Amino acid sequence: MKITDSARDGAEHVLVRLRAGDVMTGDVATVTSTTTVGQAMTMMRTLGVRHLPVLGDGRFVGIVDDRLVAFALLTAGGVDEALEQPVSSAMTHYVPQVAPGEPLQRVAHLLRTSRCDAIVVIDAQEHLLGIITMVDVVTAVALGNDDQPSVLSAAGWPVPPPVAVAAGIPVAATEAKA
Repeated sequence: MKITDSARDGAEHVLVRLRAGDVMTGDVATVTSTTTVGQAMTMMRTLGVRHLPVLGDGRFVGIVDDRLVAFALLTAGGVDEALEQPVSSAMTHYVPQVAPGEPLQRVAHLLRTSRCDAIVVIDAQEHLLGIITMVDVVTAVALGNDDQPSVLSAAGWPVPPPVAVAAGIPVAATEAKA
């Protein structure tokens, strides 16, 4: 597929104009380092998400995703043992972090060059404000234009109802701050 110059120019314009805070998912389900791998796996499946930020003392400390859970299941002595491991044994501490005012162009670059599928948006005190995935960036480029500046916010990906709470799985949610 050949990308035309006008399409490339339009995408670059959107990437420069928008900021991380414009495209992040702000109401994010989170876990703590003591949440079990099994609970995290159930939360991801129930909520329809692939990434769960890990918080410690209210601050971002890492992330667990579907690939890390799969790796934990494959490398443990048994499935039951893997499911009972704390998330701290399966999470990664390296996740690109940006401020809400970071240009989307920088976010796209970090997603492309890091080995992560998600970037977290944090404040100066390392409190989680939101998460950005490649889907969010592609949606921003596809929907963001000068004629419809509000389309992106209207097209945000709503977080499914916290069904995990009803199932007894500990869920914390951050509050989006603009």
